[in-house]
Amino acid sequence: MSTTLNCAGTFVPGVSSDWFLTSFDSARKLSVWPKVGMSSYRRGVRVNSTLVTGTSQDHSSELMNLGRTSLQISKLGTGTLQWGDPGSGYGKSYREEDLAEAFDTLVQGGVNFFDTAEVYGYQGIKSGTSSEQLLGKFIRRPSGNTGSPSLTPVIASKFFTIPWTNFLVGGGFRLGRESLLAALKESLKRTGREQIDLYQIHFPFPTFSNSALMESLKEAVEMGLTKAVGVSNYSRDQMEEADDLLAKYNIPLASNQVQFSLLCQTPIEDGLLRVCRERCITLIAYSPLASGVLSEKTFTRTDSRSVQVQPLLKLMQTIGANHGGKSITQVALNYLICKGALPIPGCKSAELARLQLGVLGWRLEDAEVALLEQRKRDLKL
Repeated sequence: MSTTLNCAGTFVPGVSSDWFLTSFDSARKLSVWPKVGMSSYRRGVRVNSTLVTGTSQDHSSELMNLGRTSLQISKLGTGTLQWGDPGSGYGKSYREEDLAEAFDTLVQGGVNFFDTAEVYGYQGIKSGTSSEQLLGKFIRRPSGNTGSPSLTPVIASKFFTIPWTNFLVGGGFRLGRESLLAALKESLKRTGREQIDLYQIHFPFPTFSNSALMESLKEAVEMGLTKAVGVSNYSRDQMEEADDLLAKYNIPLASNQVQFSLLCQTPIEDGLLRVCRERCITLIAYSPLASGVLSEKTFTRTDSRSVQVQPLLKLMQTIGANHGGKSITQVALNYLICKGALPIPGCKSAELARLQLGVLGWRLEDAEVALLEQRKRDLKL
């Protein structure tokens, strides 16, 4: 496998919104494409000398480097926010065996990047069914690893910056740099690993300065507790500062995980995606399906938001048909890959895993990406 770097491109997931709000209260420039009508798209037209026919491009590899690191990750990842969370139906609508089947299907299909956090499914820590614990358990099984180094599962976890996180996951009151290292060691215990592949700051919080957090991440790297470091929910300015601080220690900022989808274009509008490209920082996209709005389920619903996005969904359906019958979900995720981001949709079943694997092995045309963005702008949401 070549080691040539391949650069790819607030809601805080992990706890109930009420708990978080209570806690928080306490303390590439876009290319300009001509607008192309759908009738022209169906016929096949030339846009900037490119023939648009809906034919998929041939991509031999679906792996890339995580930022400026040597970690090889799949261009599609998986988010495990709901794993082990009874509030999301764990233990009722889906169980551990469903998640295990989903994990196996994803790994065997070429997905090796799994994002978790110390607070995901925290209700199950004592019973061994938190997100980190389930993920570690699945990886340790014989079926949890394909034997191929390029597909060895990569675990990304996060440090929750709120001082009283001990009420959720145990441990002491969080103040000072040492609290990050202590939390990371607990994540290692829960995953059953000696080293996390990517350790991220879950979100900025006033009690921790950026410099203190980056120094803690530096220490985590030096101690061999993590291979790479990243941030989450950081603005463009906050991310640039973090990258500059880490550069003093010759440590690259590997990633920034933010909300990004065809409906949430903030990373494009505020320049975050552009800066990620310039600095070779991987933008990890959570909520890539806009909480399920960009899916076939929405296409059949009649609530107000579903009606609002129908013009966009119809275009996605047409584009998907021109790529051999790809679904709205698959078009939505492929769009993010085309923008250089790493989408991490949630997955709780083998059936959904197979649907998501259909995102790999093909790409939208540049003109199709432009059409989708124009249609989204036309919605004026």
